[in-house]
Amino acid sequence: MRRAAVVVLALAGVGFRVWAWLLPQGQLDADESVVGLLTHGILHGRFPAFFPGQGYGGTQEEWLAAPLMAVFGMQTWVIRVPVIVLWAAGALLVWRIGLRVLGDERRAVAAALLFWLWPAYFVWKSERAHGFYGSELVLGLAVLLLVLRLDERITRRDLVLLGLALGCGLWSSPQVAIVALPALVWLVWRRRTIVRGAALVLGAGVVGGLPWLIANIRHGWPSLHPGANEGTWTYHLHNLVVATLPQALGLRLAWSFEWLGTPYVAIPLYIGVVAGFVYLLWRRPPGLGLVLLIVVLFPVFYFASPYTWLQSEPRYLTLVLPLFALLLVARLPVAPVLAVAVAFTIGGLVELQRHHVAAFTTEGVPVPASLGPAIGELRANHIGYAFGSYWVAWRISYESKLHVVGAKASYVHPFVRDGRVYPGDIPTDLGIDPRPYREAESHRDVAHIFVHGGDLEPQVAPLLRRAGYSAVRAGGYDVWLPPRG
Repeated sequence: MRRAAVVVLALAGVGFRVWAWLLPQGQLDADESVVGLLTHGILHGRFPAFFPGQGYGGTQEEWLAAPLMAVFGMQTWVIRVPVIVLWAAGALLVWRIGLRVLGDERRAVAAALLFWLWPAYFVWKSERAHGFYGSELVLGLAVLLLVLRLDERITRRDLVLLGLALGCGLWSSPQVAIVALPALVWLVWRRRTIVRGAALVLGAGVVGGLPWLIANIRHGWPSLHPGANEGTWTYHLHNLVVATLPQALGLRLAWSFEWLGTPYVAIPLYIGVVAGFVYLLWRRPPGLGLVLLIVVLFPVFYFASPYTWLQSEPRYLTLVLPLFALLLVARLPVAPVLAVAVAFTIGGLVELQRHHVAAFTTEGVPVPASLGPAIGELRANHIGYAFGSYWVAWRISYESKLHVVGAKASYVHPFVRDGRVYPGDIPTDLGIDPRPYREAESHRDVAHIFVHGGDLEPQVAPLLRRAGYSAVRAGGYDVWLPPRG
């Protein structure tokens, strides 16, 4: 491709991300607030291997954000910039992988650009500080690239790098196995002599995965107990075929399930893409064998995962998205593929903005974008703690820069004690970190925050009124302030 076209399309990808940032769906969310609080904790001597309360989801992205936060403080962009950089690095890795599997510089560059530009959901996701999606992407692609390099020529350097990528990938997310397991089996099948370097790979893997190993030894191997699978494999299959796969291809909008360009356009394109994949499987072009193998086996991992019941967004297809990009440009004309992809990305961003599609809901209603008025009300009344739902509480803590501590509460058994209302949550309902709730519970003057119009407030409001709390409307939130004295 001409250098000018590459630059223009790369800048278009940057522009799409600015657009997505400014959308209503671009607001800071609770998951990002947790990332920010973990990053803040790292700067104050706390070094968690995983997100609190779970045995997966490594904290590499928080470590990358920590130097920025040390200089610039608790800002939204501080935790998002490392994620964007990781996705940009992912595009470069797609290019390097494309050189090997496509055998064509022009198509390799096109695959990288396609990954960078498309679809609207992953443009949005690529700037969200959701913990580990950027790191798992880079590490999964690094494993794939190193396996391809070792297939060409076995070197000690690449064996060590492969081990480090595998170890860090295991720490980042078990989803790296989607790429790593098929790739390793493929490599051993093709280059049996690779097993002589197993000790180097294993040793480097232990070094890369040391935080994962130490955390599991200390806490009873939580990574080996992911939890019960929600839904049958047929339910997961339905989610993949009907919802998350067309969303990942940019043909269906996340959260709203709207077919872009009407079903009469999007569904035939979807069928065409699937048919094209079947054609590639049948022809098995030279170089694409490993990519096709990973995509073919991906549904097995998808069905087995206890988390893929989620169908409102295609987050669990992050690691196969770059492989889709490689396959789409493998035989089709490059320019039309990029043009259609850009058109669908623009269409997706337009529809997100035009229809105010809610990415996050709580208490039965969309989460309002701005918490500023509610935080201002709390600070004006010298309130240092506030109970709220998950999607509210963590944002209070991060956006107020810990001047107000939000305590995640489900209001399991609300009760009155000494003239104050408490949610009465039990330990299993305290969210990923129970400390803020425990701190708030030990204080007398704690506010309660609800999303205006939600279904939780009416359940608790009578108790709050009887205890003398007063409600103040603050933007899209209702702040219940404790009685004086």
